[in-house]
Amino acid sequence: MRREPLIIGGGPAGVAAAITLGRAGCRPVLLERTSGPTDKVCGDFLSGDAIEQVRLLGVDPFVLGAAPIGRIRLIHGERTAETALPFPACGLSRRVLDAALLAQAERDGVAVRTGQGVRRLTRVGGVWTAQTGGTAITADSVFLATGKHDVRDLPRPHSEHGSVGMKMYFSLAPGASNNLEGAIELTLFAGGYAGMQVVEAGQVVLCLAVQRLAFQRYGGGWQGVIGAITQASRRFGGMLKGARPLLPRPLAVAGIPYGYQAGAAAADGLFRLGDQAAVIPSLTGDGMAIALLSGRIAAETWLEGGDSAVYHSELTRILGPQMRLAGLLHRAFMSGGVQAALIRGAGMLPFLMRQAARRTRVRLGA
Repeated sequence: MRREPLIIGGGPAGVAAAITLGRAGCRPVLLERTSGPTDKVCGDFLSGDAIEQVRLLGVDPFVLGAAPIGRIRLIHGERTAETALPFPACGLSRRVLDAALLAQAERDGVAVRTGQGVRRLTRVGGVWTAQTGGTAITADSVFLATGKHDVRDLPRPHSEHGSVGMKMYFSLAPGASNNLEGAIELTLFAGGYAGMQVVEAGQVVLCLAVQRLAFQRYGGGWQGVIGAITQASRRFGGMLKGARPLLPRPLAVAGIPYGYQAGAAAADGLFRLGDQAAVIPSLTGDGMAIALLSGRIAAETWLEGGDSAVYHSELTRILGPQMRLAGLLHRAFMSGGVQAALIRGAGMLPFLMRQAARRTRVRLGA
């Protein structure tokens, strides 16, 4: 008889797996390295499929104060293209969402242990051992849901040319806040893009994805990148005029392997979830939906007696078309030579923006 899986990571992917197992009568252990609610570099945009999955887990984003989003605004220089999103969406911080999901997991019988970071994860004789400080936890199967943070012994492939991600919350001046209400703005600049949206309590989140070389060219810091975007777009600068930062410093992560997929895996009981399984470019806003879906599919596969090889094969099949298109869009959105053509095309044919948004969604029925 198999022992119940060990879940490492208390974000949406890990919690989705935990709740699915808990509702099936299991009592899994979930380890979360932080001791309380924390902000994460990305993940504040919930598309329609993510909203549906969160509700199925027992949490309603709108009850938590999520801000509705119904339009997308694409900006490059002084040009703007805008259209309605082809699905409902909302903005909600990971701090608030993660806390609600973990509380739901505990109600469903999951043993949630916070402040338990895994320092090493090794497998000997078919048994996984997770070292958490002075404690060792063993399991036949492990659900690895540590997001963008790799466990030392099991890193994902990284590239020195990987992107830099940065994030800050703001309180905008009243006029700018009104301009942003109900929309997400995606500003393109040479070497990257910046997404801005409202989350709960009227806060605004700004997320940046920047090529490493461009990041270095702009001075290798937050202020340098913000200055470069402001010079390229008067609207962007106007939105941040009089804005008050709500964090002591920006959140940042380097070497993001956009386009990564775990692909084929051995039948060794290691189920990679969320960003450990696939890293879709941030511009799609579907990373949360993928995380939630991966957790559910992994748990269902395990409950049916399947192993990690079966799970990873199924997840690759589902995500393949979406990831390929998202990768093409990401490279185009990052390219200074293509951005001007993109904004002109989007302005003349706004349905192209809706098609791109629709086709970079996870397929829930797959």
